[in-house]
Amino acid sequence: MKSVSIIKNSTVLSTTDADKLRERLKAQFADGLVLLDGRLEYLGTVVLPEAPAAVGIMPAPVEAGSGSSFSLVQRRSGAVSLAEIKAAIASGRGPEVIRPFDELEFMLDTGEAVTAVCGGYVTPTRARFVFKDALGDCQMNEDATNAGGYYKSKGRRHVLEEIYPHLPPELREVIEPRPLVETIDGERVEYADPLWIPTGTDVFGPLEGWYAEEPDSVQLEIFKTERGRVKERNGETVFWWLRSPRASYSTVFVSVSTDGAVNYTYAGNSLAFAPGFDM
Repeated sequence: MKSVSIIKNSTVLSTTDADKLRERLKAQFADGLVLLDGRLEYLGTVVLPEAPAAVGIMPAPVEAGSGSSFSLVQRRSGAVSLAEIKAAIASGRGPEVIRPFDELEFMLDTGEAVTAVCGGYVTPTRARFVFKDALGDCQMNEDATNAGGYYKSKGRRHVLEEIYPHLPPELREVIEPRPLVETIDGERVEYADPLWIPTGTDVFGPLEGWYAEEPDSVQLEIFKTERGRVKERNGETVFWWLRSPRASYSTVFVSVSTDGAVNYTYAGNSLAFAPGFDM
């Protein structure tokens, strides 16, 4: 019994190019990785009796193109450990292993399945991930106030005390706490959390009038479209919290609406959480 990996190719290739691609894919699958650029979609692996070790490439249903462009919908392979991903990122070779929009799938110890998406690299040796979909609702504060910022909020305690401990131990081992900066009552506060919720800048980039300058943040690749900012929970789109207090308002934090637009919500209301972590 041999396994055959099926790849859908959306670019027409010559016979020579297809053979070269097949050999390249075979070698990469043997290593548990597929790291090609261009127009490829991994469909799955089937087991066939007496099949040769091979990679099946479905012909492209399009007109002839350049013959050299390939991309993968998902490059993350279960054959690569979190420790190997972390080591590659720390050495500056992260994009060889995981790139923006790649996904990590894991289980919380509550039994809930979670997918984290690579949002991009904030330094050559630090990648930022955000949960693809949202977890359960919670208030940002019991009262409608953003006094104390995210640093002193109920929402932060919820993330650190009610979500983070349920992550798999092997994931917690490779997380790098994210340096966070806030100005609270005119004073600069610096701290670092292993699990956090995104800022307005993480999601929307700088938005004058919506939140103060956030020097610890940069807009992530995955949030540059409205569709990329939409979160679901149990199959339904939801509003979800950001950790940015709304500028010139004392009662609200910034949030993301069901259509991916910027919004704001009273801190005493309950919204979904989509945490993130650095590696």
